[in-house]
This record gives sequence, C-alpha cells and structure tokens, in this order.
Amino acid sequence: MTYDEAADVIRLEITPGISGLQVRPGDYYFLYQPFRFTGWESHPFTVGAWSYDVDPLGAPLDNYGKPWNSLDNAQLPLLSGSFPDQESWDVRKAQFQRSSTPRLIFWIRPYDGWTRQLRRQCLRAPNQPVHTTILLEGPYGHSHPLWRYESLLMIVGGTGIAAAVPYLQDHLQRSANHCSSTSEGKSRTRDIELVWTTRQPAFLRGLADRELNPMLSRDDFRASFYATGSSDRFRQDFNALGYTVQMGRPDLQSLILTRASEASAAGMKLAILVCGPAGMADEARAATHLATKQGYQDIKYVEESFTW
Repeated sequence: MTYDEAADVIRLEITPGISGLQVRPGDYYFLYQPFRFTGWESHPFTVGAWSYDVDPLGAPLDNYGKPWNSLDNAQLPLLSGSFPDQESWDVRKAQFQRSSTPRLIFWIRPYDGWTRQLRRQCLRAPNQPVHTTILLEGPYGHSHPLWRYESLLMIVGGTGIAAAVPYLQDHLQRSANHCSSTSEGKSRTRDIELVWTTRQPAFLRGLADRELNPMLSRDDFRASFYATGSSDRFRQDFNALGYTVQMGRPDLQSLILTRASEASAAGMKLAILVCGPAGMADEARAATHLATKQGYQDIKYVEESFTW
C-alpha cells in the first residue's frame, strides 16, 4: 500500500493467496488487517480495478495493464488457441481467471479508526510501498450488464470512481478484437461518458495516467473532470498533459437530460451509473426521474453505494 498525500488516498494492491478468484464489476470485500489489537475490525471496499501479469489471451502486460508489443510464448499456453465464434467472451475470461491470480486494487480515503492507521503506516515509510497482510471476506455485490446498453453515462464523486473503472475495464475486454461480434458477451456500448468530480486534482492525475489511460484515446469514450478544491495552477498542469479539468461541479440535470435526448434521437438505450456523495446521488436520481417524465423511457438507472 502507498499513500498519496496530495490526493489524500491510500492505494492498496492485494494479491490473494489463492488462484482462481473471478473479479467482476460491482464486487466489494470486507477487509481485515490481522495481528492488531482491533484486528477484528473490518470495512467494506469496492474493488476499484484489477490486473493480471498476462491478459486473457496470454499477452504479457506492463504495470499499467497494457499488453507489450511482443508476445512471450512461454506465457501463452492457457488461452493461446483459437475459439469458435459461438463461445462467449465470458466463458473464455472465466477459464483464464480460474487458473490465474489477479491483483486487486482498492482506493481508500483515510478517515478515522483503521483507515487512519493505514495512513500512519504509510507515512512511517515515505516514498516506498508498505507490505502487510490483509484478510479478504467476499466477494459481495452485484454486477450489472451495462455492456448491453448502447450509451453509458457514469457520474462519480471522489473514490466513487471505484464503481466506474471496473465497468470500463470490462468494456475494453468485451470490445477487443478477440471478442467475436457474434458472441453473446460482445459489448454493445458505442458511447461512454465519464463525469468525475473530486476535491484533489492529484487523484484525477493518478488515475488518468494509469487505470483510465487506455480509455482516454478511444473514440467511444469521453471524460469530464471537475475539481472542487484546487487552484488554477493545477488546472494548467492538467491542460498541459491533455486533460481538461473544470473548477466546480457539473450541472447534472442538464447533463442527464441532454444525454437522454441524444440517446433517444439515436435510438439507443441509455444506462446511467452513479456513485458519489448523497447530494450528488440525489441530484442525479431526480434528474433521471425528470427525464423519464419528459418521455425518455428507455433509461436504466444504477446507483452504487458510497460509504467509504
């Protein structure tokens, strides 16, 4: 685990002690840190992202989860063969996951109690990762088939980004060339918009450079970043890197009504995923209800829990 003081977020990477753990969007775990006076204390955290040393087709991956340009044949025996078109991507991915060990990534905002203790452990070893033992209880949660919707709008706040990134990873896998167009698991999503609001621009920067990086160059994806507690200097830094960060908060009602109108005009089904503070969720829910009252009925609204 590492602590980014500018982002005020602990990045916890866990390699489970057993192989075959299948990870899905929407999964969350109760985390325990044993060998402490309050070692029974646990907290639920959503899996924000995951990665493997090789991808489901056997290509070795770099530290950002992207394939190297060349393949290492020594790592290809699992799924290097061809598959009939009727075999779904879900089946192929499950075969890979049953014999592989993922690295689970959690983003934790330190508050009181155990999360504050995690931050203290990191601060005692600055500029280097801290290694510890964590017990996992789970997975719990429910994965929504957002890949069945042609248009997808994600509205997240702070560490609520953990609810969105797994669905983006799932979209990348389902949209890949090796996922047959006739496969039942092929993503139908053609347009994704991510709207992320957080106080710390450093948190935005970290994920834009890592987990979100594979999506930023895609034609079917666009992102709007909002920072509520930063200065113009941070905005200039992001613009120099190619990221646009706006100050303040988005107008969710206008955003949702516009997306509902565009999806309806294009004959697309729209899914709206929301994970953020209560005020953000209330505003998004009310705006979605207003959209349905205005006649935009083909909308799926999904709200994930935001507690840590």
